[in-house]
Amino acid sequence: MGDYPNTYTYTKALAERSIQKNRGNLPVTILRPSIIIANFDDPIKGWIDTLAASGGIILGISLGVMHFVRSSPKAIIDFIPCDFVSN
Repeated sequence: MGDYPNTYTYTKALAERSIQKNRGNLPVTILRPSIIIANFDDPIKGWIDTLAASGGIILGISLGVMHFVRSSPKAIIDFIPCDFVSN
């Protein structure tokens, strides 16, 4: 994997190179939402398959185990439901 710290960043770089190499004259934009959370509606409202990243935080808050997440008052938390991204 060379200088990449994990398979996620490695495969992301491979996909970007593939798009750049094969796009021809087509203008391309790669959009990466910052924090993807459980589905809003489709296929099932609230569906999520992992506790990685935001899943664990949201589960902790939902269960009442976490009462706050320490952050900057100026921080903008950019959550987007998975089905919004995929659709």
